[in-house]
Amino acid sequence: MKHEKVAFIGLPTVGKTSIITLLSENRTVTNYDPTVGINFGFVTLGEVEVSLFDIAGQDRFRFLWNGFMRGAKVIFVVTDSSPKNVLNTRQIVDEFCLKPNTVVLAIANKQDLPGAMKPSQVEDLLNVKTYGMVAINPRKRILMCRILREAIEQNIIEISN
Repeated sequence: MKHEKVAFIGLPTVGKTSIITLLSENRTVTNYDPTVGINFGFVTLGEVEVSLFDIAGQDRFRFLWNGFMRGAKVIFVVTDSSPKNVLNTRQIVDEFCLKPNTVVLAIANKQDLPGAMKPSQVEDLLNVKTYGMVAINPRKRILMCRILREAIEQNIIEISN
């Protein structure tokens, strides 16, 4: 079985842990409990076992980001789709996401909230492919698995070219 590492980064409270819980445990998070350090999970997609790392978003943990992203084939930058958060997330993309042999994608989470920016708007601001998500909706697990599978396949194709 092939193993891949995927990292999720972003500001606090954007839904990184909710996404990993949805993928690895097939359940939704019902309460907010801030990540301290990292959370991780695993999901099997066909012949690929994927290690999922959610790195705490608070400023005091940012020194950990580069170390935990090392070896990640895919980095998902997660934002909560509010205009303020998306603009702040742009700084994260610029500072942390220029990694060789890594695919960087964005998740515009919390699409169910009033005032949420459309994924296409978020993509225009972040300059990375962006997918809409509602990580507390259990029906979105299939979509998130498809996004994850496509991201891993994209990485394999880009590295081989």
